[in-house]
Amino acid sequence: MAIQKKQGSDRLLALAGWAYLLLGFGFLLLPIFALVLFSFEDSRLPTLPWTGWTLKWYNFLLSDGRLLEALKNSLIVSPLAAAAATVIGFFAAYALNRFEFWGKKFLSILLIVPILIPPLIMGVAFLGLLSRVNLQGQLLSVFLTHVVILIPTAIALITIRLAQMPSDIEQAAWNLGASEWQALFRVVLPWSIPGIAGAWLLSFTFSFDEFVIAWFVSGFQPTLPVAIYSFMAFNLDPSLNAIGTIIFALSILLLVGVELLLIPLLLENRSNSKQA
Repeated sequence: MAIQKKQGSDRLLALAGWAYLLLGFGFLLLPIFALVLFSFEDSRLPTLPWTGWTLKWYNFLLSDGRLLEALKNSLIVSPLAAAAATVIGFFAAYALNRFEFWGKKFLSILLIVPILIPPLIMGVAFLGLLSRVNLQGQLLSVFLTHVVILIPTAIALITIRLAQMPSDIEQAAWNLGASEWQALFRVVLPWSIPGIAGAWLLSFTFSFDEFVIAWFVSGFQPTLPVAIYSFMAFNLDPSLNAIGTIIFALSILLLVGVELLLIPLLLENRSNSKQA
């Protein structure tokens, strides 16, 4: 009898947990669903009742071109900035994880400073610095500033992955005749791929979504968040729902593509470790 009561209470707890999870995800996804839905709304104002389906906001988006140009700028800057920050972050994380040297703790603290400084202060500081070297108002300005603020994120994620690697694996590679560079690229790098992929994805997301610093340094080549802010400052344009839907679709495709790329690699590494 007691066992049956315990099983019943466990089922109730499980159902309550699933209901809470579904409600939480529903609350998070409801704004995205509304954005996608109203991108096909015929009325200019996103209100109910529904007035009809249309694709005119997508046509307006294509004919106007300003938001698409800003989207192109973001799709140029964000992947490159994420890649540069991930590469620098990998070598920095490896050095901090692998070597002991004077000033290591100070360097570790210094690398996280861009996260601690408010973006408004960073934007003003970057604008003053870039103005002195005639680099303000360009996509290159956004790229350089985003690399700086993304490096701490990449270092943090890759360091977590490197901390999980047994130290004797790299030493075994040295004993088998590999040089330090060969061990780095043939042992450490494959092990770090999940962390590197996570660092790139998170860095790409932060760069794509970053507004304050890009607003200060982008000038007449705005990224998408800056262009959306400019649009919303004058009027609420329904084409914003269309560009939001396109970005959401691109995000889903990117996530699915990364998963399809990483899952076979992770399964292969797991099978190799079991065989070893």
